[in-house]
Amino acid sequence: MSPSGSSAASPQPSSDGRSAEVERQEWIYRGAAGFVAVLLLWLFYYNQDNGTALLFLAPLIVGAVTVALRLPGVSNAVNSIENRLRAGSAKASGRQGKFARFFQRPFYGSCLAIWRWTRRISDVHLRAGVRVTALIFVCAIAFALLAMAAYIIVAIVVFMIVLAIIGWVLSLSGNSRPGTVRGVTRYTTDWIGRPKQEHFDNAGHKVAESKPETNWLGQTKLVTKDGAGNVIGESKLETDLLGRPKIVHKDAEGIVTGESKPRTDWVGKPKTVHTDPDGNATGESREETDLLGRRKTVHYEK
Repeated sequence: MSPSGSSAASPQPSSDGRSAEVERQEWIYRGAAGFVAVLLLWLFYYNQDNGTALLFLAPLIVGAVTVALRLPGVSNAVNSIENRLRAGSAKASGRQGKFARFFQRPFYGSCLAIWRWTRRISDVHLRAGVRVTALIFVCAIAFALLAMAAYIIVAIVVFMIVLAIIGWVLSLSGNSRPGTVRGVTRYTTDWIGRPKQEHFDNAGHKVAESKPETNWLGQTKLVTKDGAGNVIGESKLETDLLGRPKIVHKDAEGIVTGESKPRTDWVGKPKTVHTDPDGNATGESREETDLLGRRKTVHYEK
């Protein structure tokens, strides 16, 4: 008979049983991760001549080895990367510019999304393995995008340099000129300092000169006179239907003889294209400099 007032001790779970269960789970994780790591290593060796496959398998191998080793120091170090990512994201958010907007912010946002999505994984080592694998993939994609952007920028710069060299060579050889020189316009001033333009033919003889004047409406026009001082034409700046500037030329009777419009050639150098009243091209002009560096306009026939 048991003593009065005594109660039967309630059964307590065995700590040895819990330890054995934890140990068993640890070995299950180790075995599964080790098997995956060995399989990935075999695939890595089997595809050693395939660069794309190697780049894809390498992050998976790192993650599998992290899970198989189950080292607390390694797993904690991987999981603590979140602090650095948050600090980098905060700095990127405070920066202005296209690099921060289109690269740094999306990069840190993607990395932090990995940490958010993997929080539900209870095993710390498995969580670290998944995170390090995904992080390597994200970093590889970011590096590839940066390299691609750098290659594109370098290609554009090289292309522009090549075009500039070609244009320079053609300008030296005279092949970039559209045709035979019809005349030259030089810019100078009259005896009281007013600007004027002197026009010369292809033999270098002065044939006319132009001076800016204003009509009764206050509009500026360029009046051209021959060597005897007779008005032979005038030019006035106007705009076409699209609002683009053009110069309308008229003879002494006020009849339109043609138009001139600013354009650019295939290397981006400015030029002026001349057309008759029917819109047919009659020639073009280009700004150049003489041996003394003075500005002049060379007129070419079509």
